[in-house]
Amino acid sequence: MVSPPNSPKSKPKPTSVHRPEHRVVAQLLRELRLAAGLTQLQAATAVGITQAGVSEMENAARGLDLLVVRDLVNLYGADWPAVIVELDRRIAAGLTPAKALMKPRP
Repeated sequence: MVSPPNSPKSKPKPTSVHRPEHRVVAQLLRELRLAAGLTQLQAATAVGITQAGVSEMENAARGLDLLVVRDLVNLYGADWPAVIVELDRRIAAGLTPAKALMKPRP
């Protein structure tokens, strides 16, 4: 049986890992960590999570807790409001999948 168009079953899950913006946040977190010159293990230890947790966050393999994200941003020495503005800018710019950048094959 098919669900009606406005039924709860037809809508995507509201959690962040099911939204395309999730990958944008994950990439920004990775860039900030690298700019700060920290390893995943150093970042994880400083905020009280595992290295695997940081890796999963940066690879968009797990949900993001806002307070942990804020802790990481602060640890990396970035300005929280500026990070939010940059995140909004990146999301507004749209996501271009790598496949769309490929030249057509003869």
